[in-house]
Amino acid sequence: MARRVLVVSSRFPWPVVTGDRIRALAWLQALALRAGVTLVAPPGVVPSGAPPFRFVAARRSLTALAVAAARAVAEGFPATALLAAGYDWRGALARAQDGAGAFDAAVVLLARLDPWVVRDIRAERMVFDAVDSLAANLEARAAASRGPARWLWRWEAARTRLLESDAARRYDRTLVVAEAERAAFGERAAAIFHGVELDPPATGDRDFDVGFWGRLAYFANRDAARLVREEIWPRIRAHRPEATLLVAGADAPAAVRGWHGRDGITVVSPMEDRAALLRRVKVALFPLRFGTGQSNKVLEAAEASCALVATPEAVRGLDAIAAGTALATKPEELAARVIELLDNPTAARAAGSALRAAVEREYSRAAACERLAAAALGEPDPG
Repeated sequence: MARRVLVVSSRFPWPVVTGDRIRALAWLQALALRAGVTLVAPPGVVPSGAPPFRFVAARRSLTALAVAAARAVAEGFPATALLAAGYDWRGALARAQDGAGAFDAAVVLLARLDPWVVRDIRAERMVFDAVDSLAANLEARAAASRGPARWLWRWEAARTRLLESDAARRYDRTLVVAEAERAAFGERAAAIFHGVELDPPATGDRDFDVGFWGRLAYFANRDAARLVREEIWPRIRAHRPEATLLVAGADAPAAVRGWHGRDGITVVSPMEDRAALLRRVKVALFPLRFGTGQSNKVLEAAEASCALVATPEAVRGLDAIAAGTALATKPEELAARVIELLDNPTAARAAGSALRAAVEREYSRAAACERLAAAALGEPDPG
């Protein structure tokens, strides 16, 4: 009899524009061939070509939100936990379990979801996928803020740290994407990244000299995009006046959309065909200063055989990618590394090919899915 696995996600996996959605999709891909999978998540439309699974939608509920808000105050949960609270999780889980019976394993994505679902799941094995440390992310956000906002983010980070550590103790296994964050979740934690899907190798000409992308509403990406536009891109254009820049990603704010058509900049938001668009970029530029986990956009650049210029923060936990990246920290240094690659297209193509080979060797989604499935089902880690 096929094993039955429950995946509970605070967001519907599609469109795949955030790290937790990428992670949810990776779980569905990992488990589809090994078990009967039930997904409980907010409502959405499952696209054609998705892995096979049974979907039970958690409906929006103002009553559930009100009850959760009172409980959050009483138990000291962070405000971010309320982002996952406004749904009838109890009803959805009951329907899921009525249809499948008790599950052999359950995977809960993100600490913000744990308080609202953990009491209502019936499963022999419980896996908490934190993805990364939201507490560390909030601490980085505090560092990027000034005045009262800095204090508020630090207060939220402290509460989130408590929620994450408490949640980790309630599960048989806790997962994160980056080894650097594993220790914060206790001895039952493991680092398993979800890799990147491999499309056919890039061919053809590339008409964007430089590219930056990511979900542009996220503060770390917004900060990096501003750094590109205001401090790095003018230096590149001073050396190469005809250079072109792609800025792409979901949820671009009006200020970023206003860059389109000026100074060689093209803004694309959202990205309809990510793989095809990235294969038009010669040099990917990621001057990230904040963030946690591992950067999906860096792996996407490597998969597309782009040459890569980045800060060390952008390639955290990706040693094989960092080895082939032109690293720098200051805007003038980042601009200089980009110019060097644009001035030497042979070197840029070679760097991109080496990065693609590193992804194929160490960061493929298929290999990652084997490890995720083993973690959910309590099997030895094949990695």
